[in-house]
Amino acid sequence: MEIDLREWLPFLADLPEFAQRILLDLFPFLFAAIVIWLLRWLLTWLLLKPLRIAVSRTESQLDDSLVEACISPLRVAVVGFALILVAGLFSFSAEVVQIAQAVGRSLLIGAVFFALMRIFEVISLQPAAFERLTGITIPERLLPFLNTLLKFLILALGAIFILQEFNFDVAALIASLGVVGIGISLASQNTVSNMFGFAAIVSDNPFKVGDFIRTPAVSGIVESVGVRATRIRQLDQALVSVPNHLLTDAIVVNWSRMQKRRLDLTLAFTYSTSSEQMRALLDDVRALLESRDEIATDSVMVFFNDMNTSSLDVRIICQVLDKDFRAFNSLKETLFLEIMGIAERLEVSFAFPSQSLYIESLPGASVPDKPAAEAP
Repeated sequence: MEIDLREWLPFLADLPEFAQRILLDLFPFLFAAIVIWLLRWLLTWLLLKPLRIAVSRTESQLDDSLVEACISPLRVAVVGFALILVAGLFSFSAEVVQIAQAVGRSLLIGAVFFALMRIFEVISLQPAAFERLTGITIPERLLPFLNTLLKFLILALGAIFILQEFNFDVAALIASLGVVGIGISLASQNTVSNMFGFAAIVSDNPFKVGDFIRTPAVSGIVESVGVRATRIRQLDQALVSVPNHLLTDAIVVNWSRMQKRRLDLTLAFTYSTSSEQMRALLDDVRALLESRDEIATDSVMVFFNDMNTSSLDVRIICQVLDKDFRAFNSLKETLFLEIMGIAERLEVSFAFPSQSLYIESLPGASVPDKPAAEAP
C-alpha cells in the first residue's frame, strides 16, 4: 500500500510545482527520521530496559555483556527496517524504491553479522564462559589471533551477502580475489606459515615463556612467543629469534617439563678387587642410594655388570625426584663423595685405562751376560 501525499496534504496543490517536488521528496525522509527515532525509543524502553533489569539480577556478568554488545547492531537494524518501511509506504520511483530496499536489507544483514562479531568478542574474552558454552578450551595467548581471524571471516561473509543485495557477481569477485590471494600468499608464504606456527605453538603448548628448551638449531630459555618468531635466550646470553614455522617442524626437547632426572654412571675398579670387596661395595652403594629421600627407591639399580680389559665395571642407575638442575648436581656431588668414602673404607681402587706389556725372549736367542758384580 503506497501513500499519496497529495491526498493527505491538500495544501500542496496550492504551492508551485518546484515546491511540491521538494516537499514530496523531503517529507518521506522526515517521516523516516521520525520512525527511526520512535523505534529506537520503543526499543530502549519496551525491550532493552526490561531486559537490562532482568540480566542485572543474575550473578553472571556474561549476560549483561551480551545485552550491551547487541545494542549497536539493533540500532543498525532499526535504521534498515525504517528504510524498507518508508520505501514501501510512499510512492517513490522504482529506482529509489529499489535502492532504498537494497540499502535497508543490507543494513539488516550487516546488523546480523555485526551482532555475531560483538557476541564472539564478549564470549572469547571470557575463556571460562566459552568453555562452559562450547566445551572448547581456548588458551589465553591464542585469543588475539582467533579474534582477528574470526572477525575477518565474519566481515568477509557479511560483505558477500551485502554485495549480493546490490546484484554484484560475487562468484567472479571471489575468483579474482582468489587469484590475488594466491599471489599474496606466494609472496608472503613465510609470514603466513609463521602465523599458523604461532597458533600451533599456543594450542599445542609444547613450551611456554620461561621454559628451557633444546632444538637442533638452538637451546636456551624462552623469553617470548610472538606471531612471527619466538625469542630464545641462549646460555651465553645471546638472544636468538627463531621463526615459528621452524619450531613447529623441529624436534623440541623441553627440559623444564621433566618430572625427575636420571642418574646413570659407571664405576670402574681394578682387578685387584676381591669378590668379597665387590659384594660389600654393591651393598653399601645400594643402601646409600635407598637412604636418600631425593631418590626414588624403586628406581635404584646397582649391578656389577661388566669385566672390561682393564677394569671391573659397576653400573649405577636411579631417578632423582628433584628436577632442579642445581639441586641435581649438588646431590651428585654428595653421592660421589660418599661412594669414594665407601671405596676407601673397603680399600678398593678405582681403575683407569691401562695396558700391560709383556716382553719374552725368542727361542734360541742369546741371553746377554749379566754384568759382573763389583767387588766391595
